[in-house]
This record gives sequence, structure tokens and C-alpha cells, in this order.
Amino acid sequence: MSGLPVPVPYSWSVADTFTAAIGNGIRDALNFLLNPPIFVGIQATTQSMPNQNWVTITFDSTVVDTYGGHSNSVNNTRYTAPLPGWYTVCGVFATSSNPTSIRAARILLNGTAVPGHENYAVALNGFETSSVTPTRDIYLNAGDYVELSGWQGCGSALGTNIGDIRSALYCRYSHV
Repeated sequence: MSGLPVPVPYSWSVADTFTAAIGNGIRDALNFLLNPPIFVGIQATTQSMPNQNWVTITFDSTVVDTYGGHSNSVNNTRYTAPLPGWYTVCGVFATSSNPTSIRAARILLNGTAVPGHENYAVALNGFETSSVTPTRDIYLNAGDYVELSGWQGCGSALGTNIGDIRSALYCRYSHV
């Protein structure tokens, strides 16, 4: 059951009697609550990250997308809100092993960094490094989109990691 509209509560009056239309409204509201928009996209193909530049991360594999807000081939850096409301958003930026400098991740709303949605991580010698954005709620109008942007400063281009640790974007409709 994807593509359900945000339910509008029925306003009861004293003279109302229960009808099929009212019952269907209750059913639709429950179906929406049981199946809100959810998206998890991951990176299945490594991406080259230039030194000291913010780059939006591509997501070419969809784990779940209940309302069709993402395409793996067209604008595959984006999750586009199908409905207006508050969305809980979090991202992971993962790079291959390099012991130099830091990694950073941030969430973008319609191409602009969202204040409070940025995090830095120190690279560890011999290990893949990931930076995870804070999990926050962002209000999205229908058609607004969120993206994950990554930054690394190891001194040269560095590939993203697609092993057990990989870049991912998580979005879940929270409330109106």
C-alpha cells in the first residue's frame, strides 16, 4: 500500500451516524500510520571523492522506498518527499582506508546544507572511516529533496567504501 495520502481526521458532530465513508476514513488513516513513507538508499558502486571538496553522494541501490521518492538512475543523490510533513533524516558517508585527515558528512535540503546536520570523524590508520550525520527531523514540502554530502581531506582523491561499511541515506516520514 504505497502512495497513501496524509489522513485528515474526521470532525464529529452530535447528529453524525457512523457510515461507510467515515469507516473508510478511519481505515485509510490506520493504513497510512502502518505504512508511512520510508526510504533507505545505499551505495553499491564506489564513488571518487576529490580532496577537500563537498560532494553529494550517489545512491544506486534502494533497500526500501515505500512511496517512490528515489530513483537509482535519475538524480540518484536525492530522496524527494512525496508528501508534506516532518521527516526523520540521517546519513552515513564511508570512505576506503586512508589514515590521513578527517571525513565529514552533512545533510542538504534542496541543495543547501541544513544547520545542525553535519558531523566530522577522524580517519583511523588501516580502517575504513565513516562519518554519520546527526539524526534530526526536517520539514519537507512535497517535492523538496534531501541529499547526503561528504568531504575528505587526505591530500588526494579517495574512493567511497562499499563493503560492510558503506554510504547510506535514511528518511522516514514522522508526522504532519
